[in-house]
Amino acid sequence: MTERNEVTKRSEIKAVYYGQVELIPGIVCDGYVLDDDTAVMSERGTADLLGVDQKLLNRMRTNWPPKVLKPFIDEGLSMRTNTVKVVAKNSPYQGRKIVIYDSSIIENLIRFYILAFANNKLRKNQKHIGERCAVLSASLIKTALDTAIKQACGLSPNIQQTVQKNYIDAVKLIKEFGFTCSAPNEIAIKKDISQFLEVPESTLNSFLRKHKSDIQPIRLNVATIRSFGGKASRMNGYHLDDVTKIALGMDSVIGIELKKKVFGQIGSFATPNTCAEVQWREVLSKVFEGFDLHFNYPIGQYKVDFFVAKLMLVLECNGYYHRYYDAKQEKEREKLITRQYSLVRFHHKITLETLFNGILQAKPGTTVKLYDLKQLGQEMPFNINPLNV
Repeated sequence: MTERNEVTKRSEIKAVYYGQVELIPGIVCDGYVLDDDTAVMSERGTADLLGVDQKLLNRMRTNWPPKVLKPFIDEGLSMRTNTVKVVAKNSPYQGRKIVIYDSSIIENLIRFYILAFANNKLRKNQKHIGERCAVLSASLIKTALDTAIKQACGLSPNIQQTVQKNYIDAVKLIKEFGFTCSAPNEIAIKKDISQFLEVPESTLNSFLRKHKSDIQPIRLNVATIRSFGGKASRMNGYHLDDVTKIALGMDSVIGIELKKKVFGQIGSFATPNTCAEVQWREVLSKVFEGFDLHFNYPIGQYKVDFFVAKLMLVLECNGYYHRYYDAKQEKEREKLITRQYSLVRFHHKITLETLFNGILQAKPGTTVKLYDLKQLGQEMPFNINPLNV
């Protein structure tokens, strides 16, 4: 049967059952079962589930594959959707034709966005989609396991309730981490955010300037400012949804912990610094070929980025977020490592030549730093003189 005939045949299929699907708390999507027993969602429902604009899905259908997802899409895979007539009596769209997405298409979209997110290829205004897909994927996997086990034990679990239980609400999570708002109606001010993330307000301001297109401040009136003891005549506030964007977007200690909770390992992998670490892997694998190079190597209770066994050498690739590490804990970590090994800590933007200058100075009992902590919040130069500590 030709593809055209398959599409024609599929277009004759009707949506005979209708129900509301709530996999994410507060997000209700239209679900249907077709007369060939295929489970589908409407285009609007699919958009709401993934946290995207319905127009984006519409454009994606006509301009497949999208440029940002193309590197992660299986070769030859098409986004085959169709229009079906709704005959389900309880549907508000009875008698109308709607565009539907079956579970395989939705699964593919989730997978593609996760891969693009993990490789830091999504644009700023698309990263929230990757985040949503990562959390959704994790919750669905947990749900499948929970459900299979409970059903095998003779129970009848509620699938939607199980998904919601497994879905991590980032706003709820930052509250559990101790975040509170100074202003009424759960509006946060900059002081709330900087204290929670344990970052200077100047660093927060820099982040907000870079993301002003997708994080919109709320202008607080004088009465609101006075209600929490503020003395300024003007002040901005931020909705909790935007606070979560800030917390997940900044590589502070709290931000990294939040990412681990929300995205698992994908959260840390998606940072530019860690992507740079992956690039260093490729370089160092060639340089230290035959020297027994290891990645994420365990030393005591810690893991190090690179360990060159034949040289008894540890290399740590550090970036901007290193300035927020616990200084006491890092000192203890370095003390343990340098008992037996040479340790070189380098910023991910230095040159290979600078790195090797540092390696030549390394010896057990000392740490060679190839960056300046004061400069880590700024754009780093590509050639830094090593500082022996």
